[in-house]
Formats: sequence, C-alpha cells, structure tokens
Amino acid sequence: MMSLSIGPISLPFDRFLILVCLAIAFIVGAFAAKKDKTSVDGSIAGVFILAMLAARISFVVQYWSEYQADLWSIINIRDSGFDGVTAVIVGTLALAGFAWKKPKGRRALIKGFSAGALVWTVTTFAIGTIEDTSKQLPTIMVKQMNGETVDLNQVEQGKPRVINLWATWCPPCRREMPVLEEAQQNNSDIGFVFVNQGEHSVVIEQYLQQEALSLENVMADSTGSLGYQVGSRALPTTIFVNARGELVDAHLGELSRASLKAKLEKLTNNELKLRKLESD
Repeated sequence: MMSLSIGPISLPFDRFLILVCLAIAFIVGAFAAKKDKTSVDGSIAGVFILAMLAARISFVVQYWSEYQADLWSIINIRDSGFDGVTAVIVGTLALAGFAWKKPKGRRALIKGFSAGALVWTVTTFAIGTIEDTSKQLPTIMVKQMNGETVDLNQVEQGKPRVINLWATWCPPCRREMPVLEEAQQNNSDIGFVFVNQGEHSVVIEQYLQQEALSLENVMADSTGSLGYQVGSRALPTTIFVNARGELVDAHLGELSRASLKAKLEKLTNNELKLRKLESD
C-alpha cells in the first residue's frame, strides 16, 4: 500500500502512518499526564520537530551537490528527503533530554512515545509481511508510442528499473520530468520506463514535443491499471524494480534531483547485494 485516499486527497501511506502514530503519542501522553497533573504536549511536539529538522538537514548535507543549483528546494520537504537514521538518533536524544528536564511528566512522555512507536512497528511489520507475497512487478500490457502492445515486464528486462507513473495534466509530473530525463541519460545501467496513466498516445506525443523532452520507453496505460495494481491512487508515483523484477522501493509525489539520487543509490546497493548472494 503506497497511498491512502481520503476523499479527493491522496497521502503517502508512510507519512500518514507517522501522523497517526504522532496523534497516538499525544493522546496517550495526555491521558498519562493527567495523573501527575501536568502536560507533555509541548515536549512531544518538540521531540518530533527536532527529529524531523535534523533528518532534513542530514539529508541535505548528504546530497548538497544536488541542492546547490536550487537552494529554495531545500525547504521543499515534499520530496521526502529525510534521513531516517538521523531522525531516530536525534529523536531518542531529544526524548531523553525532555524527560530529564521534566521529571514530573517523564512517565507520561515515555508512555506516549512508546505507544506511538509500538503502533508504527506493528503496522509496518504487518504490511511488510503482506506485501512480501506480492513483490513482483505485476503483469500488465501497455502500448508503445508506435501503437505496439508490449508486456511491461519485458521493457528493459534484466536491468534494475525506475518506472514512473505520470500524466500530462499533473503539475508535479511535469516538474519532475526534466530530472528523470537527465537521470535516464546519465544512468545507462538502469532502465527508465515512463508509463502514462489514462491518456491517448496522441496527447502524450504532443506533450513530449511541446516540452522538448527526449525520453525513451514511453508507454501508455490507457486504463490506468498499473497504479491500482501497485497500490497507488495518486500521481506521480515512481516504483523501483530490481533486475529480478521485484518491487524494492517506491516514491509517491514529485522527485527532486536529491531524492531521486538517494533512491537510485538504494536501488544500486540492492542490486549489488543480490549479485553477491547469487555468487556466494
């Protein structure tokens, strides 16, 4: 499950889960703090903000060369550019600091975060277990721009792949296209496939010509079934597939140069591990 639809709004499931767990931390913390006649809302918010801020700064530092050309993109957190390890470390240290400074609310603070962490762990594990049974790229027929129908699994088969789900009417899709075009030209060992969702090939070709985009492997999924099968109801969605055809990562929303580079590094590392396992 990549996204969760609430009316006309689609949220990445991982971010939705974080918000749910944060809400649980607030609720449990508030109930526990009542016994001690205190409040820990400010402390919980402080821990979360510090963890997220540190995670963002760490990610920007790691991919500074990608952000230098456009410094404003540093504050565009929609690219999901956060370092999870840094978030955990700083969050834990911040929690310890707030608990030390506020002994009266220490128990409530720890209970709140423990409840949130437990829900996150159990939910993530459960979803991971379910998705392990359907990690393979689904079999789906798509049309090339020349009208020929082809199995998506056969496009760039044998390579790790980046499969982008997009549409011409989608502003974030249009904004990220030059980033993906550049990546396709600079990473010949990775297959890039652009699967348009629900539009006619004439509309697609007109858009590519208008924007002077030179993309290879542009496909039309007229029914938009790929998004449904991979669990995403929103565009743009980008899925990352290893050389075995297994889905190893996904990104919902616009990709920046930095977030795409991070995803490509993860995909490459996954491929190296697979090859090492096969050779052992």
